[in-house]
Amino acid sequence: MKARLDILQVCLLRLFSIFLLAGCDTSVGSTQPEYISGIDVSSYQEQINWTQVYGGGVRFAYIKATESDTLTDPQFMANWSGSDKSGVIRGAYHFFTQGVSGAAQAAYFLSVIRATDAGDRGALPPALDVEGLSGAELKEAKAEIAVWLKTVEAALNCTPVIYTSPDTWDEEFPGDFTNYGLWLADYTSETQLPTGWTSWLFWQYSDSGTVDGIATPVSLDRFSGRELDLRLTTCVGW
Repeated sequence: MKARLDILQVCLLRLFSIFLLAGCDTSVGSTQPEYISGIDVSSYQEQINWTQVYGGGVRFAYIKATESDTLTDPQFMANWSGSDKSGVIRGAYHFFTQGVSGAAQAAYFLSVIRATDAGDRGALPPALDVEGLSGAELKEAKAEIAVWLKTVEAALNCTPVIYTSPDTWDEEFPGDFTNYGLWLADYTSETQLPTGWTSWLFWQYSDSGTVDGIATPVSLDRFSGRELDLRLTTCVGW
């Protein structure tokens, strides 16, 4: 009986060791953490072969949905459906337009994504793309950004992320909105965070990458975790 127990203990220890090693990077000389690869796309990329995209190692994609309060990206629905069918985890983003009501922009974004199956299947947190704003009306823009974020968060019960670069944010809204997740746009090997943020959730590290299944240059992204972590960030019940 004791011998059987000893054998069982050895087997359990081996299984435990395998479990630990599976969660560690054991490659020789590795100094860089492993990230999940992603892209972000719009109609600029034209028609995309999402099966090839997934086959090339891409595991998530942010897809442009809307801009201002009247514009839907022409390829949004095709990209939304194609990415999901291929196995790519998807999320939608809105390009913020200065001088247009944040409430109106949020309402339009919500109307477009609610026409999809995101509520049943789950999706990455909605993203707000903030860039290229004029310095003359930044105070007004800040108020409208706040309205968009609060409106979308309340409607979807999911905290949005903000896409921005360090230079843009530190010039326009230093230290603001840092309770939201950061989708960092920074094309350097050593990331620089905008003032107030201590980490990034997504990192767009190139705007001119090449990916199987896409004929044009495409932005490349990373997620700050493993694939299971990425799946746990998705929101459901929209």
